[in-house]
Amino acid sequence: MWFDNLNIPGRKKPLKIYHRIVYFFILALTFVLALSFLMVFFFSKQLILNESQSTMIRFNDYVINTIDENMPLLLSYPGRERLEVISEKLYPFFKDNSQIAYQLSDNEGNVYQSSEILTDLLVADDLEKYHFRLFEFSFDDEQKQNQTISVNSLRYNQTDYYYLGSYYVLEDGDIIYIQIVKNLHDSYVFMTTLFVLMVSISIVGLIAIIIIGIYGTKHTLKPLIKISETARNITENNLNTRIAETGNKDELDQLIISLNQMIQKLESAFNNQKRFVSDASHELRIPLTVIKGYIDILSDWGKNDPQLCNESIDAIRDEIGGMSKMVEDLLLITRIENNYFNEDFRVLDLSVVLEKVYSQCLMIDPDHDYRLETCGAAFVRGNEGLLIQAIRGLIDNSRKYTPEGGTITLIGTVHDEETTEITIRDSGCGIPENELERIKERFYRISRDRSRDTGGTGLGLSIIDSIVTIHHGQLVIQSELGKGTSASILLKKH
Repeated sequence: MWFDNLNIPGRKKPLKIYHRIVYFFILALTFVLALSFLMVFFFSKQLILNESQSTMIRFNDYVINTIDENMPLLLSYPGRERLEVISEKLYPFFKDNSQIAYQLSDNEGNVYQSSEILTDLLVADDLEKYHFRLFEFSFDDEQKQNQTISVNSLRYNQTDYYYLGSYYVLEDGDIIYIQIVKNLHDSYVFMTTLFVLMVSISIVGLIAIIIIGIYGTKHTLKPLIKISETARNITENNLNTRIAETGNKDELDQLIISLNQMIQKLESAFNNQKRFVSDASHELRIPLTVIKGYIDILSDWGKNDPQLCNESIDAIRDEIGGMSKMVEDLLLITRIENNYFNEDFRVLDLSVVLEKVYSQCLMIDPDHDYRLETCGAAFVRGNEGLLIQAIRGLIDNSRKYTPEGGTITLIGTVHDEETTEITIRDSGCGIPENELERIKERFYRISRDRSRDTGGTGLGLSIIDSIVTIHHGQLVIQSELGKGTSASILLKKH
């Protein structure tokens, strides 16, 4: 509409396909990047935290194994010195891990701490709010393999920690209480760094995707832009223009090939239309000129001359009859090409159709020798009336150009499981080889002298060809001058 060209503020204009593709892929890839980022980040986070828990459990096992292995040595020391002995044994493992701190205590009130922070951190009153037991797991020879050790988490002074508490009963009845704490600061610093790094990579990747997407989409759609420009410039006056192929043998090339074929068909249709209008005008001009001439004769001399008047009336009647026949033929071609008769298609046996036409020929034309060569089970799908009209048209052409006593043969042949052929062969005068390519054109006559003798409008073979075309068949004409003509209708077997 005219108002689509108005630049109204706030009116949304439809996006071009180029923009739609770019926006779609940017949104899709952004979603994929975000989803991948979240999955990788949370997986990495869980992996790091699980590794921290595993480290604490391994350290706890190491403490228990150290106590187990040094049991005789510990029992030889008084209770107040046992915790120092254990800590000395743990030092080689503990010195390389600054994020783990532990506290050992016994039932006599002795305490050993590996870090001063544990004094403020491991306070029973502060830990009660986390609802976990301070010493949840016990270890002895019978139960050690049957316990599942879990790690609790707590927060102190804006810092997160993992906590694990257990105890071990010595052979003399004393109990060693073990409390292990791991600072998660380094883990969260690593996760924060990983988060920032992944966000930065995602932003850079998204920018790269946008740039590559814009360039790639422009490059990919460049043939479409050329197609649009070429199609915009094609008019009825330059239908010989063709769109250049990309050479990639892809879907765009297939589209270009299809468009070129469509343009070629349009060019052929326009040329046929122009030729048809020119030929029709020429064919109608002659009878109209004749009619006008006889009317002038009647007007000037025929009023008082009955013989001249009758001759003029008969000539005008003949010309009008020829014009009526031409118009009827043109209407029939139009109806056939517009699929007017498609609803009347049904399965037919061509051998029966040929026998019917053969019997009619014997009755109406005794001047020629008609022969029938056919086989059974030649089934096709089509309109019986149109097929009979096509066969009669070919026979009529053979009758016109075959001298009296000549032979006209009707042949029905089944070549294979898919093709059935109807052939009308005569022994007439034949058609010059250089005329065979044009005899199907509308209003085309091989010779004006022959047309004057035999009559007709030059539309017969064009009608037959249209009938064969809507039956998805092919009309093939072969001829040799002086030896006769063979016209074949090839149809698909039903």
